[in-house]
Amino acid sequence: MSSTPAPDAKPDVPTSWGRRAWRLLMTPVGRRIPLRRGRGAPHGVALLTVMVALALMSAVVTDLGTNELIRYRLACNDRDALKAQALAESSTNLSRLLLAMQSAVQPLVTKLAGLGLPLPALTFWELVPLDSETLKGLTSGELQQALGLDVTASMEERKQRKADKMDEKRANFDGSREGAPSGPFEPPDSGFGFFDGTFSSKIVDEERKAASLRGWAQAVTPQQKFPFAQRLFMVLQPERYDFLFEDRDAQGNRTDRYELIAALHDWIDDNGEATDGHADQNSWGRITVGSEDALYSSGYKVEPKNSYFDSPGELRLVRGITDAHLRAFGDNISVYGEGKINLLSAPDSTIEALVYACAEAGDPLVQNQQWMDETLITWREFKTLGPLAGGGPVDPDGFVQMLDARGLRASPDCKNMMATESRNFTVLATATVGDVTRTVTTVYRVYGATEEIYYYAVR
Repeated sequence: MSSTPAPDAKPDVPTSWGRRAWRLLMTPVGRRIPLRRGRGAPHGVALLTVMVALALMSAVVTDLGTNELIRYRLACNDRDALKAQALAESSTNLSRLLLAMQSAVQPLVTKLAGLGLPLPALTFWELVPLDSETLKGLTSGELQQALGLDVTASMEERKQRKADKMDEKRANFDGSREGAPSGPFEPPDSGFGFFDGTFSSKIVDEERKAASLRGWAQAVTPQQKFPFAQRLFMVLQPERYDFLFEDRDAQGNRTDRYELIAALHDWIDDNGEATDGHADQNSWGRITVGSEDALYSSGYKVEPKNSYFDSPGELRLVRGITDAHLRAFGDNISVYGEGKINLLSAPDSTIEALVYACAEAGDPLVQNQQWMDETLITWREFKTLGPLAGGGPVDPDGFVQMLDARGLRASPDCKNMMATESRNFTVLATATVGDVTRTVTTVYRVYGATEEIYYYAVR
């Protein structure tokens, strides 16, 4: 006969390690660490351990996340940079198309200007904006509607033609072939403007600048060389530039205006002899005693190239030219122009230099600043009014006519310094996608439908 244990009786457990394990298991979790007399309990050790572990894990995760975010942003920038360069090159191609139309459209613009019509500009490439936002509005019809033109019917007709073409594809689609899709391919909405980012293009006419160096190298006689030197001197002449010719360069040399003009000529001429920058009109270009290379022997790391400049940045290599010189008057010097100033696009500073170059040697009128200011105003009115409103033709004959009316007798070579067309252009195409901007700089020589690339750079 078996006996039943009392309800309060404890089950039998081993007396050694089993008893200690049993006591540990039956003790609440928060009381399993025994208190020691005189030493206290190690409160918060577990919490501290967990916090340290979480801190370490957070640091590792944050570092990994930051690295991945940087890689992601770099990948996005590389993608946007590729898109931006493609947009900039597209803008360049639009500019090329515009310049290729110059020979056909510019005579019409010139004729309209000659009639005295108030045009915002007298050159074709300045009348047409090459901006993505403007072109988007033109292709979508928004720009026409803003100008009061109703193009709703044309836009609806375009959409209807697209819908009819898609219906025809659906009707002729054969879906019975093995592996054929469920329907014909439907292209997404596309057309000009369905791209990320924006672009704009600026066309700089090299023939609008006062001084030309490429055409200077082609001159042979002193009478042909002197006007180039004179126009260059007019660019450097203003008193505000005096400090540039009083300070010494990095090699400790001081170069005055005449020496700088001679150094520019020595860089592009075809001989190794130094040019006399102080020569007069009948002997300009004569050589002095010594070699042009000797001027670069005191600390300079270059020698005259005796060839054309490849880019405006190459001007920095010429003795006497610093970054301050280029910032001051670099925009008025062209290394690509052929020597003739385009009267249609030339600003007042270029016209002033042209007046000096056209004047006979020693003519006192050009030294009178009041007379010069009035002459520039007269020329602006001459261009704006046209022959029918009291002005005159915007061409070499009209310019000489204006000078005669102002009492200045032009030199025989004056007409050879100007023209009404341009052949050399710098195209600055800029595109922005996201946070990335790319600029494509291209220099073209355009004559009719033919073109020649002088320079190309992406930055």
